[in-house]
Amino acid sequence: MKILALNNLAILPALLLTGCFLFPEDDPPPRPADGGAPLDAFTEPGPDAGPPETHPRNERYLRGDLAQRLVIELDYVPGHEPLAGAEADLVARLETLVDKPAGIEIVRSDRLSPRGSDHAWTHEELGRLAAESFDDDPTPGTVVLHVLWVDGHDAGDAGGGVTLGLAFGHQFIVMFQESLQRACQSDPILGADVCREAQYLVWLHEVGHTLGLVDNGLDMVTPHRDADHGRHDESDECIMYWAFESRSGISSIRERLLGGSLPDFDANCLADVARVRDR
Repeated sequence: MKILALNNLAILPALLLTGCFLFPEDDPPPRPADGGAPLDAFTEPGPDAGPPETHPRNERYLRGDLAQRLVIELDYVPGHEPLAGAEADLVARLETLVDKPAGIEIVRSDRLSPRGSDHAWTHEELGRLAAESFDDDPTPGTVVLHVLWVDGHDAGDAGGGVTLGLAFGHQFIVMFQESLQRACQSDPILGADVCREAQYLVWLHEVGHTLGLVDNGLDMVTPHRDADHGRHDESDECIMYWAFESRSGISSIRERLLGGSLPDFDANCLADVARVRDR
């Protein structure tokens, strides 16, 4: 494995991002010459944009005839990788959700250079890092979803609002491990259990966005998008509810853990997935 640092790629224009931490686009944005992440991937469509058609990459994630194998490329800052239990839970859940006859695998790929606990990641920096580190789809029949586990925190954190994860470009996810740890360790008794489930569930939430939920590349069978919170489900029983990617969702995870029932995709999300997967 190699250590990666940010290089001198072109600086992105400043973008104001608020509320939802997923920023989809109706058409795939231009990619850099090296085949990395789209550098304008944080652009959100205007308020009058219609519902997106099924994105080709979403179809490849879901359908076995288009890609028989799903690889989750995991690039991480040493000491900030996900817990093994969270990785296993994510793979197990995806195996029941997507059609991948050749299997689903998380591959720990690149070790990223640390930036420090106080580093405030701008979305421009994250776009460059994704572009630099993504290995792209390596072999025919394989589709790759790329996730970065980083130190530091999101530069947009303010006023008690903390970003735990974000997704962009139909294939890229960023997880803020230190923000997750701070949010879940506030419970002195259940801290370890809450942290494990929080890592898994926030990651699953962001994967859901990358697969095309909610109204983010997968058409809705039945309308269930929360009009006030971007590409999120209107039901607080669904893992795609807006709160599950921010600190406010940790309290709900703790309560549900005590009650023995963790959030999952609701029937509406499952119907959206099934309509494309089972074509």
